[in-house]
Amino acid sequence: MGEDTKTIAGAFLLGGLIGAGIALLYAPKSGRETRKDISKAARRVKRDAVELVEDTIQNVDEFVGTVKDQASDIIERGVELSDSAKKEVIKSLEYGQKIIEKQKKRIMEGFGL
Repeated sequence: MGEDTKTIAGAFLLGGLIGAGIALLYAPKSGRETRKDISKAARRVKRDAVELVEDTIQNVDEFVGTVKDQASDIIERGVELSDSAKKEVIKSLEYGQKIIEKQKKRIMEGFGL
């Protein structure tokens, strides 16, 4: 379930519970019955709110875990690319050094040294 869907569901649930509480206040019941109904509704709201908070915490934990895994993958790939780039630079430098040595040898031979 998406975050937006959960947020909408939570808002809908909270609105419904508030509406039910208001309906209880205006219902033609005795004070004792009304207080009992309000107490039940309050416990239900509390239970639903706790469940909503727990779900939200779980979703945030899952999101953080996913981001952490992705960051680790990116770092690992960066290290691999960095090692590969270092090897290529060293290879190119060694090749360049060989060419310079060949040219130096030719110049020395050209001057008869």
